[in-house]
Amino acid sequence: MTAKQQELLSAFVDGELNSQELDELLALMNTDDSARADYQRYQLTSDVLRGHTNRSQPVDLSARVSAALADEPVHELTGSQNKKSSLVTVPDWFWKQTAGLAAAASIGALAVVGVLNQPQTAVTPELAQVPAQTQTAATESPNRWTVGEQEVEDRLNNYLVDHNEYAGASGLFSYARVVSYGEE
Repeated sequence: MTAKQQELLSAFVDGELNSQELDELLALMNTDDSARADYQRYQLTSDVLRGHTNRSQPVDLSARVSAALADEPVHELTGSQNKKSSLVTVPDWFWKQTAGLAAAASIGALAVVGVLNQPQTAVTPELAQVPAQTQTAATESPNRWTVGEQEVEDRLNNYLVDHNEYAGASGLFSYARVVSYGEE
């Protein structure tokens, strides 16, 4: 049987033939005994794969496979095919650099995963820890500073504005802006 005929037979077992191909296959099976034997083998294989058989004993295919392999011709390499293949060797420094890059990438990935999995904690301002009566006094006063001189108050306000402007530039604790001053 040719490969095309075997494909027709396989498609027939799977139910994928059109009417013209079916007529061609039936004509082949009427004239060719090996086509009928192949059909029985294909159909048995299909039934076993789909679980449609109720055989009580397992099918032993090892003897038939061994016999088929014994009948196979031995393939030997000819002169042009007998050349040894050349292997591309990679220098040792390449593997060292690759291992170093792989280790660095692994550590970087672990660091990213570690940062992403940290719980997000909010920084609470010191004002939240002050008793409630002090908070109301601080919010009612329109003046931020308890200094007597306007020039000192202006300088402190400028410091506060500069600090708020440049605090995020360092990248360290850009979400927490805490400024404090003493009463002296």
